[in-house]
Amino acid sequence: MCGICFIYRAGHHQSAEPLAQSESSELIIQRMVHALIHRGPDAQNHLVRGDVALGHTRLSIVDIRGGAQPMLSIDDRYAIVYNGEIYNYKVLRAELEQEGALFQTQSDTEVILHLFQRDGAQCVPRLRGMFAFAIHDSLTNELFVARDRLGIKPLVYHWDGTTLYGASEVKSLFASGQITPVFNPQSVRNFFSYQFNIAPHTLFAGVVELAPGHTMTLVAGKQPQIDCYWDLEFPREGEYEDRSEEQWLTEFDGVLQDSVRSHMIGEVPIGSYLSGGVDSATTTYWLQQSAEQSVKAFTIRFSNSANDEYPITSSIADHIGVELHDLYMDDQRSDDYLDVLVEAMYSVEQPQRMALDIPLLMLSELVRKNQFKVVYTGEGADEILGGYDCFRQDYIRQWGNEKGGQEERLRYYLDDFGNDFASDYLQMLARLHEPLQQQKVAAQFGCYPVWYDFWQILREGSEGIFSDDFLEHSADHDQQMAELITTLKPKLEGLHPLNQSLYLEIKTRLPGWILWRADRLAMANGVEARVPFLDHKLVELAAQVPPALKLNGLDEKYILRKLMLPKLPEHPTSYKKRAFYTPIREWFFTPKNADRLSQFLSEEKIQQAGIFNPQVVTALLDELVNLPTPPDGNAYYRAMRQEWVLFSILTVQILHDLFINKTARCFTDSHI
Repeated sequence: MCGICFIYRAGHHQSAEPLAQSESSELIIQRMVHALIHRGPDAQNHLVRGDVALGHTRLSIVDIRGGAQPMLSIDDRYAIVYNGEIYNYKVLRAELEQEGALFQTQSDTEVILHLFQRDGAQCVPRLRGMFAFAIHDSLTNELFVARDRLGIKPLVYHWDGTTLYGASEVKSLFASGQITPVFNPQSVRNFFSYQFNIAPHTLFAGVVELAPGHTMTLVAGKQPQIDCYWDLEFPREGEYEDRSEEQWLTEFDGVLQDSVRSHMIGEVPIGSYLSGGVDSATTTYWLQQSAEQSVKAFTIRFSNSANDEYPITSSIADHIGVELHDLYMDDQRSDDYLDVLVEAMYSVEQPQRMALDIPLLMLSELVRKNQFKVVYTGEGADEILGGYDCFRQDYIRQWGNEKGGQEERLRYYLDDFGNDFASDYLQMLARLHEPLQQQKVAAQFGCYPVWYDFWQILREGSEGIFSDDFLEHSADHDQQMAELITTLKPKLEGLHPLNQSLYLEIKTRLPGWILWRADRLAMANGVEARVPFLDHKLVELAAQVPPALKLNGLDEKYILRKLMLPKLPEHPTSYKKRAFYTPIREWFFTPKNADRLSQFLSEEKIQQAGIFNPQVVTALLDELVNLPTPPDGNAYYRAMRQEWVLFSILTVQILHDLFINKTARCFTDSHI
């Protein structure tokens, strides 16, 4: 696992802005590499040849002694920088050696290089794993770039018409000194609607990401050519394979175990993240079953009992037989969490509505302090098997559609679900589920996305927060989602509603938030997070599994729970999905912290950034800081919505200070 960056000067294009070339590619790529040193603390190197510069920072895991990059082919024609793990590299190597290929290392990097020499772009579908890489052909002067199927490994770039700058993280592009950091107003505004980047856009104007499952080819004098090599296919209704539940369970079990075992490559020990949920318990269980020595697991404890899962987590660890190490998150911490949040925002490079990044960043630091470079996580199970509350809540909408009218629907919501959800939320659902509104949403997205209702919580709470000038500059923000949905709609036709939402999930929220955050928060401390649930073979199988075996009534991840519950200890809620949540108001919006927050939320700072209305933000902050403890569920819901809105504003302001005001170390580090 590593960090990569590259520069490709493709030649003059009439529409391009003049390129600042006062510095050599050598100096520029060195700065780009240095900005990624956290991703690869073991080694840093670069290569400049002709129109191309390649940079690499290395986290040594596979072939520790011989896998240095940038790596050249034996004849020096091809050069590669690569970030990731190829889990079938030994099988591919044996195949290549039978054909006469000669290897100089034991690395998976060289396997990719040989495979590309033989097959060109067609090598990518042969790779099983997580990856982003760039290969330069000195004979044709072409640059070939690829990203893995699900977007586990990041790749962002800036193309100005003559030159391409690419990297694992946005900060590396800015460290080049050739790209001016500017917020994309549409992206900022859309975060308050969707809470993730809408591909291929990022928070920053002119910085986009290569979509998962895609490659990019650059030839001198031409525009980049982007091609799709993989997409997820679901059966149409009525086309599911005729198998018994037991047959599906057997196959899913086998592919799951194979995924966990295949991910165990490398020359370093592998740890595991563990919580009280079935996802991380599954990956930890099978890792422990397959490992040659006892596995160490890492978890988070909270002083706030409402957020703490440690009792059940420790019982899982004892049952499985793993050694558990915990990170303790104290609401009464003597130093507040603001500095950690700033560091987390520097890592993730996008706004957040919740404070989850703080413990996740600190947890990866704990992993590294315990001398681990690799951990397994349970990310992806919810996305491929329908595990979130919103998938179950969508049944509320479908059942409500059987009622006689809006009044009957509202009574049904309040009577049947009043103990589970706040009345304000249920009344919002009733409004959103009015038949004409449902038809409008389905026409917009090609289905009724299960996350649609959830998106409205932050959207409705954000009314009035933006400045007039910002609203004018972001007026066309809906175009981002409209363009993306236009490409996805044809894939939704004829699918079961659950599979429609799962497809949208895998194309939007999974790469745009879940994996984006997971990679950067682990790699911020030089830790590689592996995600066995997102092995493409398991993802493809899950797509074929009948919907009732994924979401069975209100039993989420039915097939996984059916397989794993007999192997795990008893759980107070039978491993029902429980959202991972952290305090927000207790950590930030208290009278004690008000002065500290002023460095980002003072009226002067708000006015300077120009995004939000200073008076509205100040009023929100004052109200939340002085809000008494919510007496009931409805008051708690209203306070939670305020927390989300204000925390989102805070993270935007932090990102503005870091990247627009250039206080981040990628601008201030004067190593070169």
